[in-house]
Amino acid sequence: MNLSWLALTLLQVPTTTPPTNPMFVDVAAQHGVASDNSARTQLIDVDGDTWPDLVIGGSPFRLLLSKPLPEGGRTFVDGTKASGLGDRDHSLMLWGDVNGDSHLDMVSIVTQNADQYKKSPQSPAVYLGDGKGHFKRQKRSGLEIQHHTATHGAVLCDLDLDGKLDIALGNQYDGASLEAQPMRVFQGNGRGRFVDVTGLWGFPTHTVVPGAAHAPRPLYGLTAADVDNDGFPELLGAAYGRQWNTLWKRLPASPFYDDMAANYGLDGDSIRHGRYSQAVKDSQKKQGIEREDELPFRTGGNNFSIVPADFDGDGDLDVFTAAITHWWAGDSSDLSCLLINRLETRHEPFFERQLEILGTADTETGRLDRPGRGLVRDHTGQTPTNWNQGDLQAHWADMDNDGLLDLLVCESDYPQNRLRLFMQQPDHSFAERDREFGLNWPNCPGVALGDYDGDGDIDIIATGSTTRWPQARPKAALALLENRLAPTTNGWLKVRLVGNGVTANANATGARVTLVTSDGRTQTRDVSGPYGHWAAQTEPGEVHFGLGTATVTSLKITWPDAKRTQTTVGVPARNSLVTIRQDSVKK
Repeated sequence: MNLSWLALTLLQVPTTTPPTNPMFVDVAAQHGVASDNSARTQLIDVDGDTWPDLVIGGSPFRLLLSKPLPEGGRTFVDGTKASGLGDRDHSLMLWGDVNGDSHLDMVSIVTQNADQYKKSPQSPAVYLGDGKGHFKRQKRSGLEIQHHTATHGAVLCDLDLDGKLDIALGNQYDGASLEAQPMRVFQGNGRGRFVDVTGLWGFPTHTVVPGAAHAPRPLYGLTAADVDNDGFPELLGAAYGRQWNTLWKRLPASPFYDDMAANYGLDGDSIRHGRYSQAVKDSQKKQGIEREDELPFRTGGNNFSIVPADFDGDGDLDVFTAAITHWWAGDSSDLSCLLINRLETRHEPFFERQLEILGTADTETGRLDRPGRGLVRDHTGQTPTNWNQGDLQAHWADMDNDGLLDLLVCESDYPQNRLRLFMQQPDHSFAERDREFGLNWPNCPGVALGDYDGDGDIDIIATGSTTRWPQARPKAALALLENRLAPTTNGWLKVRLVGNGVTANANATGARVTLVTSDGRTQTRDVSGPYGHWAAQTEPGEVHFGLGTATVTSLKITWPDAKRTQTTVGVPARNSLVTIRQDSVKK
């Protein structure tokens, strides 16, 4: 069966008229941010006042600090010049405490090709923060790479659980061939310096023939997530160019890593014939292109982000893969997909794709396919022979505070692409509701999520592009979409964690928060550092829970240290922000 056809027909959502009472209202103009045009934004507390500030990456870089208004409410004030971060543009910004003083620092990465590096070389740099929104560039950090870096994905996390943040860089193609720059992995010393451990920890260090075992892949996104519940984060690589995704797992009792993506079902779907239709071949031949069928290593997806969350409440991390897919690429080009982790039943991770045609019937259901749970895309407005699904980011968040994680998908770069919102239903299926809720934002390459106004629900900073679809808007822009979706009867809880800075990193990146509510539901959140495409997805030190009408009955923290220390917290009140500090350890 052709998956392209399936994506067109399985879910047809009728066009709706704009709602008279939209659940998301764009207030960017009144906060002075509507004219900003970066495709990369982050909401993060840069100056330590607990309010998320707006970071606008790329060129030009801007830092907008959240400040109170005299009459009440909040607004954004430009703090770029005073921050000390405006000395160069930043392709990727990795936020976290890298020198152990409990203040937020920033690692800056500039993506360059060989010609750009030759004219103006820019190596990764560390900017140390004072906790008040001011930063100073460190002269030597150990990240000084003596060649250009084609980095499109990166993570800042504690890979070896020594209490110090490490860095991994996912790199793309190097030139016009199918060869990619290898990943680079740097171990942090907790004082703002790093050492290259790529080869020492078993990662490939040299480019080899594309398609060979452990050949470097063009990684457009990188994610750190503990998918097997052993405490150590795995590195999940979102591979572009229809190459296979990677999943690097630390081997027991050693610092070495091995790529387990194929073993765990993350590399790609089971359709690997690589064939193009004769109609596509004939059409491209008229354009002077001889389109040959693809080799197996080119039958994956154009993946940009791999986004983890325990969406179904079973205690392990599932993932959603965001990928660009074209109608002409055939059914061996992987679509964006929800992958459910079967760790509980298999006793090791295995990601079961929810959009897949099976060669033999599923042993549990007897079906020859796995339905898409309502996440299969409607391409209304695009012709069946010319649709493009341009997913660059995805985000899990409980948008209505009902206790179920919902999914935002950022579609961009092609006509009729838009920001989509899929609301989770009680049976763990999804229903697309963006247009119904007034979330009408076309050509959206990315969003930043956070409670900018402190009312307990998740608001959206959405980027808007004109790429390949200038009719989407006159020029690139930002939207600040204020969330008015959640009913007042639905409660919430925000948990901010502070590690002790010795056995666990001060940002508590990698900590797991387990919450049980009076309705018997268990929710799990992992504290993430920066990850994803352009490392634009970040929320260091804080997680958000929707409670519905229930109350909290227990709250447990598992800290990201070698002993996996646990803290059980007294029952917090509904509709509150609680800060939990790990027991202090003498430095």
